[in-house]
Amino acid sequence: MRKVLVIENASEELKHVESLLPQTDFEIYFSHNKKDGLEIAVRYLPDLILFSFSNGKSDLDLIKKICDNETTSDLPLIVISNCSSFEQQRAVMELGADDYIPVTMLEISLFNSVRKRLERLTNIKIRLNKEINTFDEFTSPPGKEDHVLVKIGNKLKLVKFSEIVCVTAMKEYSKIITKDGYKIIVRKSLRNWIRILPKNLFLRIHRATIINLDCIEKIIKTNERTYTVHLKNMEETFDFSHRYANIMRHTFPT
Repeated sequence: MRKVLVIENASEELKHVESLLPQTDFEIYFSHNKKDGLEIAVRYLPDLILFSFSNGKSDLDLIKKICDNETTSDLPLIVISNCSSFEQQRAVMELGADDYIPVTMLEISLFNSVRKRLERLTNIKIRLNKEINTFDEFTSPPGKEDHVLVKIGNKLKLVKFSEIVCVTAMKEYSKIITKDGYKIIVRKSLRNWIRILPKNLFLRIHRATIINLDCIEKIIKTNERTYTVHLKNMEETFDFSHRYANIMRHTFPT
């Protein structure tokens, strides 16, 4: 059974969603309001989100939060609107939504859109399981805990810890970015990385991010409690969460 969360504000327009998705395949849940819906999505991770668009900027802000949050960014998001404005559709899609369906098209389009998004997500997971994996049984032989051995397609690559620039979380997977520009997805949680990476070389700055201290180019204080780190030879920047900002201040006293 796939869990579908409908994020709305006490609207009656989407109540018939249950009749459009087979009850044998889907469990449909409706949020009390949109603020609750965002919190529920982050904490309980449904298989797919249906978002009822009804209120301009505030709804765009919520959609952006769903698409930017590391916990919910990978969840399929379908926006349903009582308006068929092209400008609204582009704004929603550019934020990262997977589909945009006017209410008048629900009966024709909803089931196929939901099915295709969930099929694509399933296929991605199958491909990752088959093609991209960490050789945990060969990781860090006794006395040589300085690397991981990863499989990329049918090839093996030895990745030394000192060559890792950062590690970011991707649910049950993680992504390594190396100094020579490789981006490798492996089946290893951030918790496992913290256990094996040398503490004198790596620092966790967010629940979804670990960085190599030797790769720091600069750290910018954006406000009283927030810092942004720039890593060498990388355009992407990373923010310290409030939880880890205190650790940063002890690590880099000013």
